[in-house]
Amino acid sequence: MTDPEETNAYNENDGLDENNLDQDPESTQENDLNAKLKDAYEQNEATQNKYLRALADLENIRKRSIREREESATRAKIQIFIDLLPILDAFSLGLAQAEKNEGDKEVVQGFAMAMIQFKETIKTYGLEIIEPSNGNFDPSLHEAIGYEESEGVENGTILKTIRTGYKLKEKLLRPASVILVKNDTK
Repeated sequence: MTDPEETNAYNENDGLDENNLDQDPESTQENDLNAKLKDAYEQNEATQNKYLRALADLENIRKRSIREREESATRAKIQIFIDLLPILDAFSLGLAQAEKNEGDKEVVQGFAMAMIQFKETIKTYGLEIIEPSNGNFDPSLHEAIGYEESEGVENGTILKTIRTGYKLKEKLLRPASVILVKNDTK
């Protein structure tokens, strides 16, 4: 049989490691707290990084949404203006023919004022009219459709505008169709 004192001594040491016998319980508790604090800081940093990424993603989505809305509005404007350009050309040609006739000057003047008002309105929406008569040829804005001779005018200069060109901000909707000067040098 075993002595009860030996059993008690054995139970008191049961589960204790020899290395832990030397450590102070306060020191062990402090190490545990430090480890927990370190874990909490790491979790906080990870959560903060996730939050910052989510915030940046949200800001990018907001900016992309604004940009897409602006692009959509610009595309709609472009399509409307492209559809209106032939009508504007027809009115301009009609006005030019009506001005040649002597009758009904008041009607022609009223029509001319309406055309001026129409052109001013489309300018407020960003449509720019390209009418380059007697200017320099720019292939990014003009389309040369023919040549004519003209004394005293430098070759390559725009002599006449056949069809008006238009652009919306920096986007060219239609180049101006022009006749250029080309003098024969003999």
